[in-house]
Amino acid sequence: MTPTTVQTSLAGRAPRARPCRSALLLLLALLLTTTPHADAQSGAAPAEVGEEPIFTVAPVQYWPGRGLRLEDTGLTLGGFTTVKAETTKDFGYEFALDNLNFFLIYDGLPRFHAVAEFQLNDIFVATEEETGAQEFAFDIRRLFGDFALYDELHIRVGTFLTPVGYWNLILAPPLTWTTEAPLITEKTFFQPTTTGLMLYGLTRVGSGQLGYSVFSQLLKPLETDPTLIAPDYTAAARLTYDTGPDFTLGATYQAAQTTGVWSQLQAFDLAWQLPRGEILGEIYAQQDSDPGSQWGLYLQGTLEVYGRFYAVGRYEHYDQPDDDPTLNMFTVGGVFKPYPFMALKVEYRFVNHTDQQDAPEGFFSSFTTFF
Repeated sequence: MTPTTVQTSLAGRAPRARPCRSALLLLLALLLTTTPHADAQSGAAPAEVGEEPIFTVAPVQYWPGRGLRLEDTGLTLGGFTTVKAETTKDFGYEFALDNLNFFLIYDGLPRFHAVAEFQLNDIFVATEEETGAQEFAFDIRRLFGDFALYDELHIRVGTFLTPVGYWNLILAPPLTWTTEAPLITEKTFFQPTTTGLMLYGLTRVGSGQLGYSVFSQLLKPLETDPTLIAPDYTAAARLTYDTGPDFTLGATYQAAQTTGVWSQLQAFDLAWQLPRGEILGEIYAQQDSDPGSQWGLYLQGTLEVYGRFYAVGRYEHYDQPDDDPTLNMFTVGGVFKPYPFMALKVEYRFVNHTDQQDAPEGFFSSFTTFF
C-alpha cells in the first residue's frame, strides 16, 4: 500500500503566557510568510512502490509494501512492523520487537471505504534487567467507516487518528524519519485516536486546496494508553491549506472535557517538501489541563545526501506542566531506505536535563517496513 493510502485510508510549572504566545505568533508568522517551491516527487518524500504485483494467485495479488489484495472483493490486507535497539545514559540498553500492526481495508464501493487496524505492542523486550514480553498489549488502533457524499463532504464514523498536527497522521514508522517521535506528540496534549464522528472535505481556493475537518469524541477510546488521560468528550476543528503534496500548513483547535473540567488545545503545523529534502514543524499549547498547562514545539529537517541515504536533524522544546523542568532536545541521525516502503534509522538524542524517563539522552536505531 502506498504511503498516501496509509495516511488517508488506514490517517513543572504552568508555562509563562508571554513566551507561549510569542512562540505561537512566531511560528504562525513563519508559516504565513514562507514561499513554497518544491518538487512533488521530493527526494525526502517516501517514493511510490511499483505498480505490478510480485505474484498473482487468483484471486490474490501481492505488492511488497502495499499488501495482499483479494481481487474483486475490495479487500486489502497489509501492515508494518518495527524492531528497535537503543542505549541511553540513564537506562542502559534495550532491544525490542516494538510493534506489529495489521491493516484490513475495504474499498469495494465507490463512495464508501472502511479501515481496521490492529496493533501488538512490546511483543518482545530485552533490557539489562529482564527479558520477555514485559508490557505486551493488544489494541484496536483504528476501526471506522468513511462515506463520501461529495468531495467537499465526507463522513467518518468510528475510531480514527485524531487530526491534530501532522505527525499524528503519519504514525506508521516506515513513513517517519526518526526512531523516536517528537516528545510533544507522545505527551498528554491529546488522545492519539478519537472514537466518534468526523465531517471533512476539500475545496479549491486559489492555487491550492482548503481542507477542513470537524470532529468530536462521543465514546471512550478503544485503545488504552496509560500515559494519556482519555477525555470524556471533545469538540474540535482543523483547517489545512496545501498547494499539492509539496507544501501544507494547518491549524487545529480542540476543547476537551476530562472529569468535568474543560481544557483547550491550539496547534499549528507545517510540512514543506523540497527538491532534496523536507521541513516539518509543529507547535502545541494547552491550557487548563490536568496535570497543568503546557506547550511545546519541534522543527525537523531532512536532506537527501546520496541516493537512498538521508540525514535528519530535529530541535525540540517542551515547557512541561507543574514544576517539571523545561526540556530542550536535539536529535541528529541518518536514514537508509533500500526500498521505498522500508527504512533503517540511526540517531542520537541530546537532552539538556538528566534523568528524563520520557526523553532519555542516548543512541536509538530501528528497522521498519511495510509488508
